[in-house]
Amino acid sequence: MEVAQELSHMDRLTQTQNSIDDLVRIMYSSLSYLSRKANFRQINPNFPVTQSIPGADPDDVFEENRKELVSDFLRKAKQLEFLIDALPSSSPAPAAADGTQEDEDEFRQLEEEMQQVNKEYLEALGQAESLHAQLQASLHGVLESRSSAPSTAAATPAPAPAAPPPAA
Repeated sequence: MEVAQELSHMDRLTQTQNSIDDLVRIMYSSLSYLSRKANFRQINPNFPVTQSIPGADPDDVFEENRKELVSDFLRKAKQLEFLIDALPSSSPAPAAADGTQEDEDEFRQLEEEMQQVNKEYLEALGQAESLHAQLQASLHGVLESRSSAPSTAAATPAPAPAAPPPAA
């Protein structure tokens, strides 16, 4: 009996998923229709409508179609709400002999390993940051010692320019 109940739950989930897909399809179609068939309306009397949408429906036809789209959407939304209410609640199931307890133990072990590896990573990151700070300090020291020491290149006279080659 438990298998039949599980299949029934899966069937409800499939129906719910299909209903969501239908609802999204209705929304897409509605938005597509509204963006293609709606005509511009004058909102401010100071600014007349100067453009029109080619192929726009007349106002009365557009209004009827809009109402039909809204009713289709609401009908599908209510159907989806009914299907969601019919879904089983998510109460925790008891540990079964089919490996559920083993899975929980394995997940717990993996979580502990992940925490240990994360701890090691943070330690290595701290060491890397410390080494980076030491390297920066050393480089700053070298840079300062070179910039503050008298330059030997400035004390040495520049070589004399070479004599031009004799004209032939």
